[in-house]
Amino acid sequence: MARIGNRILPGRYTLGSWKMQEARDTQQELEHKVITTDRMTVIRCSYKAGSDFPSHFHPQEQITIVEEGTIVFEFEDREVVSVTAGQMIAIPAHVRHATRVPEGQARALNLFLAESRVAGQVRSFQGEQLPLAGVD
Repeated sequence: MARIGNRILPGRYTLGSWKMQEARDTQQELEHKVITTDRMTVIRCSYKAGSDFPSHFHPQEQITIVEEGTIVFEFEDREVVSVTAGQMIAIPAHVRHATRVPEGQARALNLFLAESRVAGQVRSFQGEQLPLAGVD
C-alpha cells in the first residue's frame, strides 16, 4: 500500500503525480511534497535562494537527486560538496550534514527508506513532519 496525500492506495503498484500533492512551506525556505509507500519516502523539495539548513543526520541512507540549481552539502569533517542539476549524492545513515542553496532556486528529490517513519523516529522542522533526526 502507498500513501499519497491523505489517500492510502491498495494494490500491487502505486500511480501518482507531483501535481496531486499539496506543497508545504515548512520554514519559508523550502516547499516540499511527500509520497510515502510501505518501504520508501520520496520528498520533492523546492528550495528558495539562500536556503540554509543546520547540521543534522538521518537514521537511514539519503539519496538526493538535484533536478534544478545547486545544493551545497557540508559534512562534519568540513568537506564541502556542490551538487548541481543532473547530479546525485548518496549520504550514509547517521552522517551529519548541513545544506544550503548559495544562489538562485534549487529543486531536488530526496529518497529515504521509510523504516524510520514506521519506527517513530521522525523529528519535525518547526512543526512539519520530515524524516530527519538529530537536528542541532
